[in-house]
Amino acid sequence: MFNSDVYASEEKLSLTKVAEKLEQANTACFTVCFNTKIDEKDVVMKLSEASEDDFKHNSKKLAGELLNGEERILVGRLAGGERKLGRSLVIELPTQGFR
Repeated sequence: MFNSDVYASEEKLSLTKVAEKLEQANTACFTVCFNTKIDEKDVVMKLSEASEDDFKHNSKKLAGELLNGEERILVGRLAGGERKLGRSLVIELPTQGFR
């Protein structure tokens, strides 16, 4: 049985370090929390829904929401990867689907 919820530490890593860790992981399961790519349609929608008060008093919060994509959590194990920071093929453990 795979269990990625048992870990000694939590780390915030750069993309380069994440790629190195994935390469070293082999078949070990892991949990990764990341923000998805920013969608232009979402930015336009959030800006159109924002009130004048949001621009005046909550501009930092609004900017943070616009600059970060949706937060996602992936529990999986490496199925294959590219050495030059390319895309990695991961098996998502709860669904057994490929990501």
